[in-house]
This record gives sequence, C-alpha cells and structure tokens, in this order.
Amino acid sequence: MIRSLDQIGPIAKNVSDSMLLLDVIKGVDEKDTTTFDSNPLKIEKVGKLNFGVVTVPETDIRIIDLMATVLDKAVVGLKWSEKKVALKYIELAIQTYHPLVWTEFFSATRRMDGRRYGKKIEDSAGAEVLRRISGGSEISKAEFEGQYYQKALTVKELIKKEFERVLDEVDCLIMPTTPMLPWKFGTKVSIEHLYAVDALTIPSNLAEVCAISIPIGFIDKKPVGIQVVCAKGHESKMFSIASEIEKIVNPMIIKA
Repeated sequence: MIRSLDQIGPIAKNVSDSMLLLDVIKGVDEKDTTTFDSNPLKIEKVGKLNFGVVTVPETDIRIIDLMATVLDKAVVGLKWSEKKVALKYIELAIQTYHPLVWTEFFSATRRMDGRRYGKKIEDSAGAEVLRRISGGSEISKAEFEGQYYQKALTVKELIKKEFERVLDEVDCLIMPTTPMLPWKFGTKVSIEHLYAVDALTIPSNLAEVCAISIPIGFIDKKPVGIQVVCAKGHESKMFSIASEIEKIVNPMIIKA
C-alpha cells in the first residue's frame, strides 16, 4: 500500500515458476522510481551452505518443531550447517511498519478527492482502508513533534542494519512465515491479532532484503510455511536455496 516498502510478490505452485514470473516482471520502469536493474534470475546447484535459523519468541511451538524437522533433513541430506541467530528489533516490526504505511498511504490518497478520480476515497473504501487513512491523518497531525513517523524511520534503519549484520555471517536466514496457524473461515479476529500475522514477513520489507515463503507441510490440516531470506540483490541464491528445500519437503507434504 506504499511505494517505499511494498513489493509485488509472485504467487506460484512451485519455486521454479515463482522465479520465472519474477524474472519477467522485474527490472527498471522509467515511470517507477522504486525499480532498479538486475541480472537474469536462475536456479543453481547449492553446495556448502551456512544458514541461520531465526529464533522468534511467541511462535507456535508446533510450527517450530515442523520447521526443525525439515531443516534437520537439510543438514543431514545436503550437508548444510546450521546456526541459531537472534535478530534484534524484530519484535518492533509491526509497530514500525504501520506508522510508515498509514502516513504514506494517507498522503497518497489525498489526490482522490472526488474531483479528478471519481468518488472520494473515503466514500468508496472499505473499513481497513479507512482505518489506515484515519491513522495516517492523526500521525501527520502529530508529526511536527516527530512523535511517530520519524521515530519509525529510525527503527527501520536499525532493523535494516541488523539484517545486514546477520546476513554477513550466514548465507541465508530461515524462519517461519507466520507465528501462528491459520484461523478457521468465519472466525472473528481482533485487529491486533490480524496485524500480528504479518509479524515475521514485515521485517524483510523494512530491511530491504529478498524473501520467499514455501510450504513445508500441515498441522491439524492447516498449511505451514517457512521463509528463506537473503541479502538484497541475491534473489538467485534465494530461489536456489528454496528449490533445494522444496525437494526435501515435497515427499513429506504428499505423505501428509
């Protein structure tokens, strides 16, 4: 919902298809200042690898156990090495992300004033959009004191530097995609719990690194995924690592 953070993420049936789609849509767009040029993507054979497993407090222990089972197979079968890592400030990701989103989104929607683009956005948007507009308006009013937006930018930079530090020590990071299992259809969920689902995916946007989520199985018939996170510009490495994990996981999913 904001140009400075959000990116297009291909959804595909497998890692290879995801890479092919991203390879088509990536690159420079002269009308989009957030784009940049990059080399063609490809999946290569992965040799020795040192991956970091991110310890995330308050994650469902069943998700952690399933992820550990998959990674144990990678260590044994692929001869990869594992290192436990802790990312400072990751618990501040949601609190950092939303002031940035709301403020930038509020600013961007001011052009939709009913004179140039049809209806005013406040007259046609849903509850979540209106919530973000309202939040952005309030943050903007308080910003002359630097209460929210500037502080969020400061924490974003801390998160970015922390990811850079850890990714200098390992080839990639692996962590759960979500800290909890999906809810049943129709379940009433509070806004706080709804936002908490993004607690482990938001950090990659804030840190400006590349990440991919891949399925690893089911718990109580509910899908579970993990993320492979690599440094900025290392998408080919990310896809290559994810492809190797996919080969381990697929027989397990079929069996499940």
